[in-house]
Amino acid sequence: MLEQQQQLTENIIKKVALRFLRQYYKFRLRYEDQPVTASYDLEGVGGIIADGYYSFKKTDGRLFTATFEATGKESRNEVVFKPQLQILLWDGLAVASLITLALSTANYFLDLHLLDERTVLMRIAMLLLSLTISVFFFYLIAQNFRRYRYIYAVEQFKKYHANEQWIALADDVFESGNDKYFRELQYQCVQNGFGLLQVNQNLDTKILVTPSRQDIFLGKRKEVDFLPAKMAQKQLAEQKFGAKWALFSSWIPAFLKRDDSIFRFRKSFQTQIAVMLSCFFLIGFLFTKEMSLSGYRIVENSEFRQNIAHSQSNQVKEQPEVLGDSLLTDKSPNRRLDEFNQQVWIPRKKETSVTRTPALATTSPKQAPQKPVETTEIVVNQGTDKPIPYDCSRFFTFDTYKYIVAEGAYKTWSSAERRLALIRNSKIPSASLPKSCFFPGETGFTIYLGEIFNSPEEASNYIEELNNSPQTVVNNVRQLEIIKLRPPAGR
Repeated sequence: MLEQQQQLTENIIKKVALRFLRQYYKFRLRYEDQPVTASYDLEGVGGIIADGYYSFKKTDGRLFTATFEATGKESRNEVVFKPQLQILLWDGLAVASLITLALSTANYFLDLHLLDERTVLMRIAMLLLSLTISVFFFYLIAQNFRRYRYIYAVEQFKKYHANEQWIALADDVFESGNDKYFRELQYQCVQNGFGLLQVNQNLDTKILVTPSRQDIFLGKRKEVDFLPAKMAQKQLAEQKFGAKWALFSSWIPAFLKRDDSIFRFRKSFQTQIAVMLSCFFLIGFLFTKEMSLSGYRIVENSEFRQNIAHSQSNQVKEQPEVLGDSLLTDKSPNRRLDEFNQQVWIPRKKETSVTRTPALATTSPKQAPQKPVETTEIVVNQGTDKPIPYDCSRFFTFDTYKYIVAEGAYKTWSSAERRLALIRNSKIPSASLPKSCFFPGETGFTIYLGEIFNSPEEASNYIEELNNSPQTVVNNVRQLEIIKLRPPAGR
């Protein structure tokens, strides 16, 4: 009978992840006399929770901090994205309001649809139709945008600054690597510079995504002081209610307490509401201007009769003779042409001379990323993609000797790079590493094929696979050299 595998709970993931951070940052430069801080379950302002915290002082005097969010199968909702239909709706209404305002402005200057008392309801119906159609098409276009895929762990990391942040999860959280939720989590980690760590049933760790060494948010995130969870809650209660009232915090109604749900970091929609109100105000202003330019006014029959009864025209005497169909001339007797012309109804028209300046959208072209020329990094080929550079310290975490199948040694990076490009075209996994990473005092670069193996037997078997492969372009396959690696002492 097979032994049942243990359940990877969140507490187990926390311990494994903190152990990993100790080993991962073991060779980072730091003050040896300064203590290293490592702890679980810390809390900061705003309901921010760090499942794990690791920090030390670097040689430049600044504090380095790394935090992680641990997730087991029972808490998988922390790393599974939730569609944000509410934000999608408000974004659609804001965009639709801008489109409707643009159409109303164009109609005002081009007289496409005249507005008066008879067409008010028609104009309102047209505006509602414009809003409805715009929201519908916005939904069709934007429903799959990543802006509307909320992941609690990712959004929480965005709320505070840390040098490196990790999401550690059990390998049974997602069914497979093709799970759409798993792919979305990986993508958002890469886009935001967060690390992704996976823990298997043997409590071994596997790096899926490494955190960015540079601050992608450009200083927009605030610093947060973390405290143990109970101490942070007590301090928050004292700040809100005073020391005397901290004991009575349990009597506070639920709607007045802070939000501890996983949705507490969702984006707000106050900006969208402000945009909508501004658009409606401008549309109403245009309506008022159009109504004031109307050439006539519709009134009820009773009001019309009342106006005629009180009109000054009743004081005018009737003409002594009947006018024929001939035109009036200046020589006609007893004809007051000027007075007659002044009584002719002339519709009021708005001015049509409008000066419009088209807005030119200027966008600055994206700067092409510069190719790394730093010789302290390992460059790895992955399939047909471009080489990916990694710092040497990424490979300093193993405790035993490792073995590589060396293809050759090269004195300069340019020659090693050309060789890597040739091997990449043949779809042979390869990498280039500076000799100084593992052999202090040596210069140049070594290109190795395949993976980093745990034993010489595995490396030899890989050489035989290359020898039997018809697609290999590596010359003298049988003369490939197996080199033993181990990080230098003190790294």
